[in-house]
Order: sequence, then structure tokens, then C-alpha cells
Amino acid sequence: MKSSFHKSVSCFCLPLSLLIVACYQVVPAPPPPPPSSEAIAKVTAAKKIFVSNLGEARDFANDIPGGVNVTYNEFCAALKQWGYFQLVDSPAQADLVFEIQGTERLEDVEHTGFGSQNKDYSVTRYPPLLNLTILDTQQHVLYQIVLPAGRAGNIPKGKIAFAQSIDALTDQVKALVASPAPPQNP
Repeated sequence: MKSSFHKSVSCFCLPLSLLIVACYQVVPAPPPPPPSSEAIAKVTAAKKIFVSNLGEARDFANDIPGGVNVTYNEFCAALKQWGYFQLVDSPAQADLVFEIQGTERLEDVEHTGFGSQNKDYSVTRYPPLLNLTILDTQQHVLYQIVLPAGRAGNIPKGKIAFAQSIDALTDQVKALVASPAPPQNP
């Protein structure tokens, strides 16, 4: 009798677990809007850029190995390796400013019952993101790129996943530089 009970529970639980897994698929973020002709023209004309380190959000470093400046360091290294832009030391020397930041959006959900003042706060975690904002010399936003920052269950795999994310971000910048300017309407 015990065996038949276990079989019926397994027959019920397996399809239920497959249904839960099938319903819990991450929907990819929509692609960014296409860059404006002004953004394409300014990025393709730029030769010197200043990369501004906006740092990492508070929980980003917990998910991404490499320290608090990992996004800035890895992105600058990728740009130097590409060699299209000359990286300069100040915004005054630059044709464009690239602001780079590692973020992880957090949302606090309040529950009553425990914690200080009889409230228990639980945190909903979101995946880490790479945020790149391209600004002109007047600090006007020309274009923004937001991509998921790769992570993994252990440090070696996490470093590989993050490096692939930096490569994807650099590829987005390369695509922007290679974009033909949209035709102007008369």
C-alpha cells in the first residue's frame, strides 16, 4: 500500500513541478530603442572618451566577483583592447562621456510581525545589471544601454559570465559606432 501511495504522489508531483518550471521562465528585457541619428553621428565622430565610474549598487558586489570597481575596470579594459576610442583622464578632454555602473534593483516588501517596531522587511532580489549612459559634452544623454550582468554559482564561472556580459556591452557600443545614420527627412 505504501508503494502505491508513493507512485501516485510521484505521478502527481512530477507533472506539477514541470508545470511550475515551464511557467517560471524569465522573459528577456525588450531591446533598447534604436539610437537617434544625432547619437549615431556623435558617437561615430568621437575619438576621445572619458569613462566615468558611477560604481556599484549595494548588492551588486555580492553577485559579481571582482570588487567594487569591477564594472569600470573590466569595461575600460575592453574599450582599450578594442582601440577605437582614446580614453582620456577628464571630461574636459573628451568628445563624449561614458557613465558606467553596476546596479541591482532592490525592492523592499513590508510584512508585519517581526523586526524593529513589529515590522519584518524582506527583500526581493533582482538580477545585476550593467548600465551604460553615453553623454555629449553638455551632459545631454545621447543613448543608454542596459544589459544583464552575468553571474554564476561559483567565483570562476561568475568571472566568466561577467566577462561575457562586458563583451556584450562592448559589442553594443561597437554596433552603435558601425550603425549607419538614418536618412534625414526633408
